Amino acid sequence: MRYDVVVIGGGTAGYIAGSILARKGKRTLVIEKKKFGGVCVNSGCVPSIFLFDVTFLLTRLKEVAYYLGLEGKVEYRNALQKRNEIVEYLSNAGKKLIEDAGGETEIGEAEIISPNEIKINEKVVEFDKLIIATGSKPKIPNIKGIEYAISEDEAVNLNEIPESMVIIGGGYAGVEIAQFFSRLGSTITLLSKATILPNLSEDARRSVRDSLEFDGVNLVENVQINRIHGEGVFTNKGEFHGEIIVYATGREPQLPKGVEKIGLYTNECGVIVNEYKQAKGNIYAIGDVTNKERKTAHSAIFDAVVASLHIMDEKSLLHKINGYKIPQVLYTDPQVGIVGEEKDANKFSIFYFNATTRAIINGIRDGYVKIGINKNGEIVFGEVIGDKSEELINILTLAINSKIKVENLALMPFVHPSLSEAIVNTAKGFFDMDVDRYRRTNDKT
Repeated sequence: MRYDVVVIGGGTAGYIAGSILARKGKRTLVIEKKKFGGVCVNSGCVPSIFLFDVTFLLTRLKEVAYYLGLEGKVEYRNALQKRNEIVEYLSNAGKKLIEDAGGETEIGEAEIISPNEIKINEKVVEFDKLIIATGSKPKIPNIKGIEYAISEDEAVNLNEIPESMVIIGGGYAGVEIAQFFSRLGSTITLLSKATILPNLSEDARRSVRDSLEFDGVNLVENVQINRIHGEGVFTNKGEFHGEIIVYATGREPQLPKGVEKIGLYTNECGVIVNEYKQAKGNIYAIGDVTNKERKTAHSAIFDAVVASLHIMDEKSLLHKINGYKIPQVLYTDPQVGIVGEEKDANKFSIFYFNATTRAIINGIRDGYVKIGINKNGEIVFGEVIGDKSEELINILTLAINSKIKVENLALMPFVHPSLSEAIVNTAKGFFDMDVDRYRRTNDKT
């Protein structure tokens, strides 16, 4: 049997590429080893963001109700069962979307046997193009006794709330898990070998650190883990105990079986690819398996689009998206969204949500929007801290990737009142037109 394209991996990158190519008339087969949906659906974004939503409501409802003159109460019931149902639904949806597009799917472990052949379920399949989309897995730290701990993927799929938890790792996953389970009632210790969230600005890091402290998380930074035994983590700063110990120490590529037979170049981050996601000739790699440090579902989707366009020889569309910046979101309360590089900007403007009418109405007023521009007045950096950052950062992503100049954004009519007005007001700040705040409020007063 021969296909135009075989995709190994049915996660976010794999199902998007498979669906696009099938819709465009390519005979496409998508192979998934276990469950469609990959890391994002089964053990990453979906269960994590579900826990964010649950804990946000549990924590914020009483506060907002009081602010609005109401009495509100939410009781924890069967949230974890609902999480499992959503994960299962979205996993099945990925498979169905490929098939709806005209592609074929198969469950099993694929083995690459040559640059034009793979073996799956005891049969050989030939192909013209191969896309490797096998994702990533938690990186196991070199700590004595690590077998006593569970991974970040396992943590977000726990079916019971532990009384206590020690989390090793101060990156996105570790910080998110710490806040989720603290708000669900666990006693949390978060251990970080350096400062938490090192790629965030100091203002963003301070906001998250303050929130963790408010939620009762015991944050210990600049700590060295010596060993784990039973429910204890032994460090240079003392012993810490938890019913559950979690390691959230980064991710590493999950390469397919037989990959060594096709001579791809790899490094510790994954398969090395060019700007079109080509690894070698007719072999492509997309998503978490590639050599990028920031592994997210939306960057995997972007990879899938780029590879698909290249396979279809859509040169004009590829030219349009060359050099696009990918946003990042931290799902804590407050949320943090970032796009672009702060070092590319030479001038900044900030507008705080506590001067935004919509935030004053709904009562969730913490955070700000920050925009950075270059010497040509182009928006090159955006940072949003606060409610709905996951949505608002997309506006700044559009502005940066469209090379919009700040004066165009400043003059753009946005709905009033809305949280997104804070973006326009930030842009207006470059021209001293951000009149929704007092001029003395640069210090957040």
